[in-house]
Amino acid sequence: MEVSPSIELRELASWGRRLAALLVDGAILGGIVLVTLLAAGIPAEDVNATILEGSSLALILLFVLPKAIYDTAMIGSRNQTFGKMALRIQVVDEGDRVTPIGYARAFRRWLSTAFLWALFTVPGVVDHLWPLRDRRRQTFHDKFAHSVVVRT
Repeated sequence: MEVSPSIELRELASWGRRLAALLVDGAILGGIVLVTLLAAGIPAEDVNATILEGSSLALILLFVLPKAIYDTAMIGSRNQTFGKMALRIQVVDEGDRVTPIGYARAFRRWLSTAFLWALFTVPGVVDHLWPLRDRRRQTFHDKFAHSVVVRT
C-alpha cells in the first residue's frame, strides 16, 4: 500500500505528550466536579465519606459519567479534549491519520479504557503504557476504536 504525503506529515504523538494531556484533562475534570459540588452546597466531608464507604453510585456520578461525557463529546466533535488541545495533539482515524473518528468511535474508545480500568488497576496501567512499545504508539483503547493520536 502506498502512503500518501498527508499521512507522512501527520507525526504520531509521543507518549509524554499523551500523558501530559491526560493530566491536564484530569485537572480540568477534577475542577469541574469540585466546583459543581461546592455550588450545590455539598460538604467535602460528605463526599469523602460516601466515596470511602464504597458507594458505586457516587463513584459513577463523580468520576465515570463526567469522564465519559467529556471524552466522547470533545473527541467526537473536535478530535481533541482540552488537554489534547493544550499539548497540540488529536485523535484521528488510524488509516489516513486525518479523518475524525466521530462520536460512536470516541465512545467506544472511552468505554474500552473504562473497561480495562474496571478489571483492576493493572490492565488500565498496561493500556496507558502500551504506546511505549507499539510501533504506531497506540493504546489498546486506540486499537479498539481504530484510532491514533497525532501531533497537530
